[in-house]
Formats: sequence, C-alpha cells, structure tokens
Amino acid sequence: MKIERVAILAVMSVVLSGNNALAESKAERKIENLFQKALAEEFTAGREIIVSLVQVPPNTTLQRHWHPGEEFHYVLEGETELVIDGQPTILETPGKVSHVPYKKMHTVVTKNKGVKVLVFRVHTKGEPVRYLEQGGTEEK
Repeated sequence: MKIERVAILAVMSVVLSGNNALAESKAERKIENLFQKALAEEFTAGREIIVSLVQVPPNTTLQRHWHPGEEFHYVLEGETELVIDGQPTILETPGKVSHVPYKKMHTVVTKNKGVKVLVFRVHTKGEPVRYLEQGGTEEK
C-alpha cells in the first residue's frame, strides 16, 4: 500500500532546525521536492505528504519558523543542531531520524559541516510550507 511506503519514508525523515550564527539566505539552502501526494480524504482529511531533499551549507542558521504539519528528518550527510522551542537541542548526524511537532517553532544550525537531509512532511493541504517567525511565509 502506498501509505505504508510513505510511512517507511517518515521513519527515514529528518527535521532541519537550530538557533545560532548566520542568517539564512535562500541562495544558501537548496530544496528539491521529490514527492508530493494527497492522502485519502477518508483516511486523513486535508493532509498531504511532501518529501524533500534539503541541503544547508556550513555555518548557516535557518530563520526560526514552524510548519502546518508534522516534519521528520533523516540525515544523509553532515550534521546539524535542531533547536525546537521547549525541547533539548538535537544533534542530527548521518542515519539519525528527528521529529518536529506540529506548529512548533524551530531552527537548524550547521557548524563546520553542511548537511543533506531527507525531509518528510505530513502537511496541511493548501498551506505554505513554512511560516517565518518575523512574519511571512514560504512556499518551498
């Protein structure tokens, strides 16, 4: 079943977060959406799956933001610190899976190594991909 395959990807997914050094620039991070599919309405109304390959260069801090859904990260290369409000910082390293809860403000910080992460989202259909702390949204 397709949903079971997607659930397996969820286990392989990773969240990008942190709260340090440099400001994020759209030119610095790279996002490639690999898969997007609405879930069956009778199963989970108004939700879709988005799987993305995200790359963030060394010494970068993403803007604090939240997502209208659940987010899972699976680190392929490099490392990052995922900083989620109210939780201990998570060191994300290759092979590790992390989770960002629904609408939880967070950021990602890379150090000397950049990071390549498979990000799996169970996302609210029709909503932007993320909402920035300072206001504004982002579609990708």
